[in-house]
Amino acid sequence: MYTNNRIHVDLNGTWKFNPDPYMRCKQQSWWKETGTNHSFFPCWDPDGLWDIQVPGTWKTQFEELKWYDGDANYMLDFEVADLPDDQEAFLCFDGVIYKSDIYLNGQQIATHDWGYSPFQVRVTGTLREKNRLFVLVENKLSKDRVPGIRFDWNNDGGIVGGVKLVFVPKAYVENFRVETKIGDGEVAITCHANLQCRDNTVCEDIRFEIPELGVSELIEQAPVGETVSRTVRLPREKIRLWCPDDPKLYETQVSTRHETLTDEIGYREIKTQGHEVILNGEPVVLYGVCVHSEFPETGRTPTAKGIETMIAQIKELGCNFVRCAHYPYAEEWGRAMDKAGLLWWEEVPVYWLSNIHQPHMSRLALGMMEETIRRDWNRASLIIWSVSNECAGSDSDGTGLGYGNYPYWFEAVKMIREMDPSRLISSADSGHRKTLNAEWTPDAGDAFDHNYYADQWIPGHPDEFYDLLDILAGNVYCSNPGEGTVAYHKYVDMLKDYNKPLMISEFGSMSLLGASDPTIEKLGTEERHEVILREAYTSFRELPEIVGYMPWCLMDVRVPMHWRWYNAGKAVFRYGLMDEKGNKKRAFTVVAEENANLREARLDIEAVNSV
Repeated sequence: MYTNNRIHVDLNGTWKFNPDPYMRCKQQSWWKETGTNHSFFPCWDPDGLWDIQVPGTWKTQFEELKWYDGDANYMLDFEVADLPDDQEAFLCFDGVIYKSDIYLNGQQIATHDWGYSPFQVRVTGTLREKNRLFVLVENKLSKDRVPGIRFDWNNDGGIVGGVKLVFVPKAYVENFRVETKIGDGEVAITCHANLQCRDNTVCEDIRFEIPELGVSELIEQAPVGETVSRTVRLPREKIRLWCPDDPKLYETQVSTRHETLTDEIGYREIKTQGHEVILNGEPVVLYGVCVHSEFPETGRTPTAKGIETMIAQIKELGCNFVRCAHYPYAEEWGRAMDKAGLLWWEEVPVYWLSNIHQPHMSRLALGMMEETIRRDWNRASLIIWSVSNECAGSDSDGTGLGYGNYPYWFEAVKMIREMDPSRLISSADSGHRKTLNAEWTPDAGDAFDHNYYADQWIPGHPDEFYDLLDILAGNVYCSNPGEGTVAYHKYVDMLKDYNKPLMISEFGSMSLLGASDPTIEKLGTEERHEVILREAYTSFRELPEIVGYMPWCLMDVRVPMHWRWYNAGKAVFRYGLMDEKGNKKRAFTVVAEENANLREARLDIEAVNSV
């Protein structure tokens, strides 16, 4: 549901909280308020709980919960003055990690089985003037979840996204999506809108407006439950299409006689042509970097200042593109990217999973993807949906498109194209090449065939897999100096005949800030990190088929997985161009310099081609 700029009560701020490893809240049904202050049970009262800030993870707010994975309880008492009787009410969560059971005024109103993505719960009949809300959160690691039993970021638990109570008319526009197509001398903008009402006989007029462009289109008598559309065509010179150099946003309105929805939207077209990505009819090269939604003070939860700082760092690198790994980000992230003129891709945490094809796993991944698409499909800066990261094609069940993870990929791509055909689709694969392992498992991670001097690399998937995707993106890591001069050429030779844009969605090395070894023999030193990055960019300048480059990763990130000497005993991975506090390593300057070199090389290629 569209929740931005609607009438609402902000529920962010201080809540009551407790970790609950013994699950006493569930055992004693605390939400029913059956106990008294004079009895032993139930063994809680509001004064006995901790204060916690929402949104936020418990892992950064309480030192004793830094590595706690398990059950925890959130409680909020709130009032709604002048409770409207002519409107519907929805509790709206922008992200909870992981599973959540929600109780309002003693009644269970929802269970949300997966994490990260936004969701809404109708509470019209349960809401009172004085309310008590319980949210029971559980973030245990499990092989039957998405992500699974292990992944390369910290498993932050809690209500990590904002919470609000939204009011809408009885008949309301549930959501709307805009789509832009460029034709001969004109731009076609289509608005798709969906009306909802419990009375399915209702019809309402819906108006689509862009006041600055003089657009005002009426969709007459839209029925409940159906998507209705209206297209307007404008002369090309009348509209400033959104792009990184001119991130123009237009106030856009979708209204009924009951309410007006307002958003700031950029209008642009993204597509591919051969090896090129085409933005508004012109080729665009994606000078990028990978990031996590990781902030020193708040973990997975962004702040306005944190986003502002990260965007400034990304731009200092000379980037116009960001791979937002490995899960849906908060709503405010996409709006900030629109304003900053930074292109980006968004993904669901289908990460190191060989079992994502199993129905219960696909349900979790597709649920996350669907909820995220419905929230972010009007963000002009968002140009790519990614369906997975480093997942196997087949497993021990057999080979071919009917086995392994291929059923998931076909289902996911089909769903995305039906929901949002205005964006590109990709998947960050482990280099796409076959491995030396007889069978890939999550334990293998990036441990694929590193025989970079083999005469030929063989694609790791059948042609039908590559036909699914708009962009072929590979995570290609070179462990040792000298390998990159061969590896990236082999990558291009292997995939270029598919005639699709190629991206290196991860590459790089690791280093501890200040660790030095001029001989570059010691893994984890800044000199070795620099050499491996520079070798990669040297190859990229020779390979115009590669149109996107995303070194891993902007900043070191908390994860209790890496325990080498260069991790310094802090459970922090060291792939970052900066350390976990934002201090720049040599690698940061290297990427900034090499992005400038890449841009210059691209200009030289364009000059030669224009002669």
